[in-house]
Amino acid sequence: MKKNRLFTTICLMAAILFTACTQDELSSPTGGVEGALPDGEFPLQIGSVSITAESSEEPWTRVAENETDGMGSHWTGDEEFYVKFEGSDEVGIYKITDAATGAVEPVKSIYWKNTQPANIIAWYASPQPNSANWMDLSDQKNGLAYVLRATADNASYDTPVSLQFKHQLAKVRVVTKGTVNVGSISIRYPCLCSVNEGIVTSGGVSDYLDSYKTYYEGVGTCWEINLPAGNDIEFCEVAPIENSAMMKYPQLTPPVTLEAGKVHTITITANWEGTLTIDLANEDYEINSDGIYYFSGTASHAIRVTGGNPEIYLEDAQISVSSGPAINIEGGNPTIHIKGNDNEVSSSDGAGIYVAENSTVTIQGNSTEDALTCEGNNLSAGIGGYMIDNNTAYNCGNIVIDNVTLTARSNQTSTTGDYAAGIGAVSNARVGSISISDAIIYADGGGDNSTMGAAAIGGGIDYLNLSGQTEFDITISNSTIHATRGCSYASYIGAGGWHGGTAGYNIISTANITGSIIYDESGTEITQ
Repeated sequence: MKKNRLFTTICLMAAILFTACTQDELSSPTGGVEGALPDGEFPLQIGSVSITAESSEEPWTRVAENETDGMGSHWTGDEEFYVKFEGSDEVGIYKITDAATGAVEPVKSIYWKNTQPANIIAWYASPQPNSANWMDLSDQKNGLAYVLRATADNASYDTPVSLQFKHQLAKVRVVTKGTVNVGSISIRYPCLCSVNEGIVTSGGVSDYLDSYKTYYEGVGTCWEINLPAGNDIEFCEVAPIENSAMMKYPQLTPPVTLEAGKVHTITITANWEGTLTIDLANEDYEINSDGIYYFSGTASHAIRVTGGNPEIYLEDAQISVSSGPAINIEGGNPTIHIKGNDNEVSSSDGAGIYVAENSTVTIQGNSTEDALTCEGNNLSAGIGGYMIDNNTAYNCGNIVIDNVTLTARSNQTSTTGDYAAGIGAVSNARVGSISISDAIIYADGGGDNSTMGAAAIGGGIDYLNLSGQTEFDITISNSTIHATRGCSYASYIGAGGWHGGTAGYNIISTANITGSIIYDESGTEITQ
C-alpha cells in the first residue's frame, strides 16, 4: 500500500555577515566600465534561506527529521551549501552558524563582476558527493541522504537574494504489520545518484539499500530512506529480529513510483509461515491447539482458547463484546503478543481477558511502546477473574505481563459487595501467580471508594464471606505501577478489603517488588 504525504515548510532566515564592504559601498559602485565592478568588493548577498513547498508538496530539510511525525525537519547548524552565478565556474560556500536564528556566514564568498542581473544557483548535498559528483545511497541505516536545490532569477548586485530550497529526493517510509518482529528493511533501488549543481540523476546497479529505523507517535516504528526519482520500487527485503539470516522479499503490487519532495508510505504485512488470521466478523473464534494466530481491526466477537500453547498477535486490535470475556482462556497456556499502541479488549458483562484456573496467560510486547487496554465490567476484572449473575465468582489462573504498557481496569457497581481487581481475582475467588516485569502498568480495582473494594493488583472482596485468598504470589520487577484501589481498606497490591475486615491491607501486602516504582491514584510514590 502506498500513500503520498506532504512535508511542512521550514523557513530559516539568515543574514550574511559582510567583511569586504558595507551596504553604502554596495549601492555605490565606482569607476566601472559598462557596469563593471571592482574585483572582490561586492560579495553576493543572501538575505534569506528557506525550504519551500513545490507543487503542493511538503519538503523537508537535511539533518534532523521532525521528532513528532517525520513529516518535517530542521537545520541543526554547521550545514554548508554551495552557491554560484549561472554560467560561471566559481563556486561559493556558505554555512548556517546558528540553526535557531538562521545566522549564515560565508566560508568562501563569490563576488559580482558587474551590475548586470544574474541567475543564482544554490545546492546542498549530504553525504558529500565524490570528485565525480556521485553520491552513495547504499547505507542510510545511520542517517538519511539529502539533496536540496534553489535558484534565484534576475538577481541584482545591490539587493540580497532569497533562496528557496526544494528537495530533489523522495522519502520512502516503510511501516510493517504482522507476526514477524522486523529487525531491518532494505529497498531494492539503484545505489548511486549524480549530483550536478543540485540536479539529481539516478544511477548505478540496483541493490538492496539499508534504511533508517525510527519511531513516531501515531506511526510507530518504521524505516525510512531518501532516493532519487526516476525508478520504481518493486521489492523490499525484510530481516526478522528472531533470525537475521532469514530474509523475505515482498514484491510490491503495484510498484511505487517516486516523486521528488514527497513521502511515499509503504505498508508491508510480514507474517511467519503458517500464520492463521483470526476472523471475528460473524462469530467467536476458537483456538484449541498450538500455532500462530493474528488479529487486527475491530470486532464484537470473542477469542476463545480451549487448549494448546498458541501464539496470538494483536495489532491495532479493538475487541469489544457485550457479554462474557473478550478473550476467554478456558484452557491452554497462550502467549498474547501486543504490537502497536492502539489495542483494546473489553466486555460490557465480563472480563477483558479471563484466564481459567490452572492455565497461564502471558502478555508481552517488544517494548513499552506497545500498549494494551483491558476493561472488565459487571463484577469482572480487566485481566483475571469474572462473575456470573452476581452469584458465582470463578477462580483464575496465572498472569504473566512483560515488556509492555498495560491498562487494566474493573468497572462495575455492586449491591452485594463483590468487586474485582484490575489485574487478579473477583470477590472471594482466588488468583494464581501474577508476574510483572519491564512493564508500565495502570491498574484500577473496583469498589465503592469508601467502605469496601478490590486491590488494583491481586484480590477482590466479598464482605459476606471472607474465606477468600489473603496471601498472594505477586512478583514485580523493573516496572512502573500506577495503582488505584477500590477503597481505602484495600491493598494497592495484594488483598481487597472492607471496613470491618482485618487491618493491615491498606498499603501493599504479600508482594515481592524489586527495581520498581509504585504510585497511588494521586501520583504519590508508595512503598511496602
